[in-house]
Amino acid sequence: MTLVVGHRGSPAQRPENTLPSFELAVEQGVDAIELDVHLTSDGQLAVIHDASLERTTDMAGTVSAMTMEAIREADAGYRFETDEETHPYRGQGLRVPTLPEILDWLPEETGLVVELKSREAADATVVALRESRVGKAGLATVISFEEQAIDRVRELDASLPTGLLLVPSDKVERVLQWAVEHRHQGVHPWDGDLGIDPMPLIAQAMAYGIRLGCYVVNDPARMQHLAAVGLWGFVTDLPDVARAAVRRAG
Repeated sequence: MTLVVGHRGSPAQRPENTLPSFELAVEQGVDAIELDVHLTSDGQLAVIHDASLERTTDMAGTVSAMTMEAIREADAGYRFETDEETHPYRGQGLRVPTLPEILDWLPEETGLVVELKSREAADATVVALRESRVGKAGLATVISFEEQAIDRVRELDASLPTGLLLVPSDKVERVLQWAVEHRHQGVHPWDGDLGIDPMPLIAQAMAYGIRLGCYVVNDPARMQHLAAVGLWGFVTDLPDVARAAVRRAG
């Protein structure tokens, strides 16, 4: 069955890359949660998408130039709002988590997809996953848009599954061959680059032994179609909608 991966948790309903977002995604039935990591100036792994704090918190600053203690001062729920509520999590004590904290919390049988935002985060991520429950269970995957980042992960731990994210309009066929040559298990393009009928690319990936996933799918009809044709998995902002769509696909 096609895997449903919660994109930064359940970001349409909770602040992205925070524990409440991950908790809700699990409640909504995801097979795995996806999160982003940056290396801080004191060598810790901050779970945040952007290279700076401005978009999602009440502070400014570059993550890689700050200590984790300083980043902890930021309100990670400050910017979040929905159509129904304006800033419902502002001032509620949400902080930017670390990867080890999420690993300690992550329920058994829930998978984890870690996106490295830079090569510099690779070494610390491998160490953290190697000692974690999810890593030992074989349910962790490391992905990145940077080829050097996942190559470094393979160099450090060949048993840890890795995958390359493709920027929009990159040729999936080219990257499938590259992934085989570099011994990576997954290729994850933008959904639009799979085309209306993704079956030829799915068949090609299967022939190569590559897991073909995609990002970010929020349309229920598209979710159901991708599941029906056997895509390995997709990332979504709407885990509850995705779980229902995958069930309908059978």
